[in-house]
Amino acid sequence: MNNDNGVAYAPCVVFLDNSWAMIGPIGTLEAARQLCFRWSALHDRGVCDQTRPAAPTPVVRIGRLVDVPPSELPNTLPGDPWTFNEHQNRFQLDLLQLGIGIANEAEGITLEDRIAQVDAKLQEIRSFFRASDVIQPHLAKAYITKAREAAVFWATEAQAIEDAEVDTPEDTARNFVDDIRKGGITFAEAYDHLNQYIAFVYGNMTNEDGSPFADRAAYAKRAYDAGYARLQYFLKQAAPQ
Repeated sequence: MNNDNGVAYAPCVVFLDNSWAMIGPIGTLEAARQLCFRWSALHDRGVCDQTRPAAPTPVVRIGRLVDVPPSELPNTLPGDPWTFNEHQNRFQLDLLQLGIGIANEAEGITLEDRIAQVDAKLQEIRSFFRASDVIQPHLAKAYITKAREAAVFWATEAQAIEDAEVDTPEDTARNFVDDIRKGGITFAEAYDHLNQYIAFVYGNMTNEDGSPFADRAAYAKRAYDAGYARLQYFLKQAAPQ
């Protein structure tokens, strides 16, 4: 919903009959998420975040098979994009499988990195199509478009899965607090353990090449704020002085 300051978010609970009720004040997205995850932990129920982008639409399968024999293209195409048509007794090029193979070979931390590699590989394959005597120029463009559609869809799905597997500093700290607070621990002990944990995780954080991670102090602060807020919520005390 919108208010005078821009977009505002409402944390709600949805009941089994699909009725719903607000469980907190309208506010920022982060505040709404935190409240929903607290209720999720208390009541052992999942969280549905409707602010997340919708999943990409699956690729239309019509037009995926084209009459291009394997002899017309190099045998180095990504994956195994050939399928045998038993009715016509010949191999055909599967553009969706070609796109998936290209996406599987693409590497990178971000989706943009992967798509850039997809486009570079498609540019190379485009030259193969244009050099073929059986692929007309206007069809070559359509084939590349179809393969790219499949590749981008597959790369987007793969990136979403990887992103879902990576916990944010806030998630990591909240999960740590949830693990230690159930054992009858005091607030002071839990607070001390939280600080030790954050120092251990973020104190010497490095990049994959071994260089210091530039944002480790900011990550540690995010983890501390989230972990401390969770301690306060459950144990109702302030930090020891």
